[in-house]
Amino acid sequence: MKKIFILIVLLFCSFVSLSGQSEDIKVQSKKLSEIKKSIKEKEREKNKLIRQERIFKEELTSINDSIGKTEKKLAKILVNIKTTQYNLDNFSKVYNASSSRSAVWNHVLLDDIKLFNKMTFSYEQNPVEYKIRRKSLEYKKENFEKEKKLAMISAASMKRCERSKKDLLNLQLKESKLVERYKNMLKEKKELSDIILNRRFTAEREIRTLSESAKALQRLIDKINEVNKRKRTAAVRPPAVRSGRKKSLPWPVDGKVVLGFGRNKHPDLDTYVISNGIKIEAADFSQVKSVESGIVVFAGQFRSYGKVIIIDHSDLNFSIYGLLGKMFVKLEQKVPKGAVIAELGSGEENNVLYFEIRHNNTPVDPILWLQAK
Repeated sequence: MKKIFILIVLLFCSFVSLSGQSEDIKVQSKKLSEIKKSIKEKEREKNKLIRQERIFKEELTSINDSIGKTEKKLAKILVNIKTTQYNLDNFSKVYNASSSRSAVWNHVLLDDIKLFNKMTFSYEQNPVEYKIRRKSLEYKKENFEKEKKLAMISAASMKRCERSKKDLLNLQLKESKLVERYKNMLKEKKELSDIILNRRFTAEREIRTLSESAKALQRLIDKINEVNKRKRTAAVRPPAVRSGRKKSLPWPVDGKVVLGFGRNKHPDLDTYVISNGIKIEAADFSQVKSVESGIVVFAGQFRSYGKVIIIDHSDLNFSIYGLLGKMFVKLEQKVPKGAVIAELGSGEENNVLYFEIRHNNTPVDPILWLQAK
């Protein structure tokens, strides 16, 4: 941006240096070449940023895909956890029921065994009753073993479910951390992508600014050629502003100088700026007058200087009037000394005239040329 600002300042300086010399064409052409070179550099920077932007978009798409896949995996894990918990609850119920029934059968079986052992003698007298009692014991023992086995199986299944649930919970934690990491990556990539996008917008804006400057400079070169042609054909030229006439020119407007020529400290920034002219604060709607006779070579809007009038006094001498409210002259109009050429505006900053004098194509301090107050 600093380079662009310098180029624009140079461009303005070029506007106020219209002359009939071929050297001007060379200078302006060189500046135009520099601007075009800067445009190419910015174009290369923009294209590089576009490529980086494309890469980031691909990475963002890939990360989003990974997040989607991981979240689907997490959803399946959650279903498996719920299923495992359901099975665990069922096995727990079966285990509790089997353990309870096994305890009952065990108690009954022990009581029957004691009774069977006590009545062994009577069973010898009655073999049929012996067989019935024995069958009853075997049946009870079989049920006891069956419930005991079922309880053991349920306990083993419960342990497997517990291990499975633990593994699933660990996997869920791992995948959740992965999703979180992906989302952090996505956020970082998005921030970088936004930075690159802003840089690209800045580069495009700078390209537009440089392109406008190049067009303006080309118009300036065309204007210089036009002035050269007019100078070659003009029979009579107005008298030039000679160095011997210092301290003799009338003030362009009545007021006080609020910005001096040369190096000035910026009121808001802790830095210094260079001014090629002076600023004169005057009453609202004050008339602006030409300090010398000449030909208007520029009358129009120019960047931050607002409405600007440039008068050519011949022999590479110019007077420049900026920040105007209204203009009363047009391009190539001849104006006499002291003629009202413009009017200031009203209110803060609108009742200030920017005034510059160029002698031999170089900005000079207007105070040295204006009549002493």
